[in-house]
Amino acid sequence: MSTVRRLPWQPVSLLLGLYLAATCLVQLRASAGGLVRWSDYSVLAPLVAAALLPVRRTLTIGVATLVASVAVYGFAIRGVSEGGRTVVIASAVLSFGLSIVICRTRLRLQADPPAQGHRQRPASTPLNSDVKQTPDMPSRDTPPPLVTYMPPDLLPQPAAVEHAAWCTAADNTTAPEAHWLDVIPLPAARVALVAGTVPDGGDAAPAIAAELRAAVRALADMDLQPEELLTHLEHVLARLRPTNGSRHADLSGATATCLYAVYDPVSARCTLASAGYPAPTVVLPEGMVTTVEVPTSPPLGQMQPHAETTEVDLAEGSVLLLHGYTTTAPAPPTGTDQAVLVKAGLGSQSCLNTICRTALDVLLSDRRYAHAGVLAARTRMFGDSNVAGWDLAADLAAVSQARKHVSQTLTEWGLEDAAPTTELIASELVTNALRHACPPVRLCLILHGTGLTCEVSDGSSVSPHLKRARTFDESGRGLFIVAQLTRRWGTRYTGHGKIIWAEEQLQPSEDAHTDGHTMAAHSDF
Repeated sequence: MSTVRRLPWQPVSLLLGLYLAATCLVQLRASAGGLVRWSDYSVLAPLVAAALLPVRRTLTIGVATLVASVAVYGFAIRGVSEGGRTVVIASAVLSFGLSIVICRTRLRLQADPPAQGHRQRPASTPLNSDVKQTPDMPSRDTPPPLVTYMPPDLLPQPAAVEHAAWCTAADNTTAPEAHWLDVIPLPAARVALVAGTVPDGGDAAPAIAAELRAAVRALADMDLQPEELLTHLEHVLARLRPTNGSRHADLSGATATCLYAVYDPVSARCTLASAGYPAPTVVLPEGMVTTVEVPTSPPLGQMQPHAETTEVDLAEGSVLLLHGYTTTAPAPPTGTDQAVLVKAGLGSQSCLNTICRTALDVLLSDRRYAHAGVLAARTRMFGDSNVAGWDLAADLAAVSQARKHVSQTLTEWGLEDAAPTTELIASELVTNALRHACPPVRLCLILHGTGLTCEVSDGSSVSPHLKRARTFDESGRGLFIVAQLTRRWGTRYTGHGKIIWAEEQLQPSEDAHTDGHTMAAHSDF
């Protein structure tokens, strides 16, 4: 059978010639009698082609229409003004330009299709193309886990620490992980750093981990001590685990491990408690790498006895390193994570991102974990430009003295506009402490980012309650006034009593006087 060879240029040239002739004829008829009138066809044809036809054909039609318009209105029609001729030709040029813009937009949309459902994980999206593979891979057929950067805007940015986070994609799949890391801003510029995992929950482990993470955030808002928070978290886990009569009875013995650490930039002290979780690693400013000694405690679900609290003073610039992990089968090689991280040479690194990636390389080597995440937080310490405190006498005359302290301090900090409101808040809190509590009474101001916190501590453990005073009541309006003037307030218990705190939102004009630290909206890692 003979093959007929096609010559595609012949019909294309013929059609192009016919199109040019028809376009010129249409434009000549529209301008009959010497009047310069462009046809709708000459303007709309390139735009319709750009929206419906392929790019090459669109450019051909656009060029042909432009050439026909110039030929007809530039040479064929005589006796018309130059202004009218210019307007008509300019409209044809503009139509051709818009058709090119439409074509480029179509090409861009085709090159960057939208993400489809759950096939992309926002937490594993790198900010650059610098994707690093782990040194020891379990198999040639298994793609390496992606070590990716967690953008800062996905995590809160408290004033107490500077942090960075890196994680690995779950073996390049969309399977959720059974661990979590979190940064939770607390009152008085403090910050909570959290790490947890559900090692033996089976298919339900990711869901249990998500529930526990949400529970930790809710409990953190109550400003509990670390060991008390873990006790409440164990109760949450007990309610999440299926009962013996359910079809998931094999998960009734699921446990979880969690580390909850609270750093206070005023005292530079970190208070932490662990429920079966590896102790955090600390990189000191001079480069020494150590491990915080945390009392051994069973995981959540087996907490007998309960977790114990540990306090450690951290020098300014120390890096607290927490890691979350999802276990593999078989079990990881011998050697604790702390010992491996201490030998990883983290002390020679000054960049938080480099510290995170180095730690991840160690955790992923030798098939220690399938995937993991690392959170590095460098501590800050507040000085006299952020913190001021005074011991007050157990006398109502100390209220006026408290107002003077507040006014003088805010003037030194350049926050004169906030002084009247803060003086009223301080006077109400101090009055309540002197009337209803017991000494010692102390007033403290803490400036952090866009917030200004007023704290009043006393020796009583009785918590005040907000109530609405009636018209003729002589008391009961103090906390109501404080609640109206602040964005939030609350109570925190200590070993010697309690602290009543109230946090103001500084006005935009006053932000320039702050320390430059901002507190972003909360998001989990």
